[in-house]
Amino acid sequence: MAPEPSRGDSGARLRLPAREPSLLVWLLAGISLVLPWIGLPMALVGVLGVTHGWPHGWSLMIGGISLVVLDVVIDFVWAGLNAGASDDPTLNRGGSSLVGRSVVVDKAIANGRGTVRAGDTVWMAQGCDAVPGDVLRVEAVEGTVLVVGPPRKTGGCATP
Repeated sequence: MAPEPSRGDSGARLRLPAREPSLLVWLLAGISLVLPWIGLPMALVGVLGVTHGWPHGWSLMIGGISLVVLDVVIDFVWAGLNAGASDDPTLNRGGSSLVGRSVVVDKAIANGRGTVRAGDTVWMAQGCDAVPGDVLRVEAVEGTVLVVGPPRKTGGCATP
């Protein structure tokens, strides 16, 4: 995709398309795929050369290890550049997105344990006793268990 001129003062500025991988990114990807295939055999031949007294064994071994280290550095830099922060902080965090939402009791919560339904998913729940059909509010998440409490408008938990 060719850059399109921006509608600015002189029209001389160019606006590049957003979020397309640059040539540098593709170059680093290609290099990162090739470096281990060159570096590891080079280091192994260097070790073999050092053990057999070859004059350039050390340089091959150091060169191979350097290529592998360079590959690791490229991978960490790449991961840092591509790890953008999500605009949804609860993304991939299970029930964290349910905190503050209302859920319906699916199976009675007795002695502090039961199940609730949030949308089309049934979750284990702990909290005050409630009967099926009661509406509760998710207060927190502990692993895969929702901690539920009474809705905001009521003062306490219903007891069966």
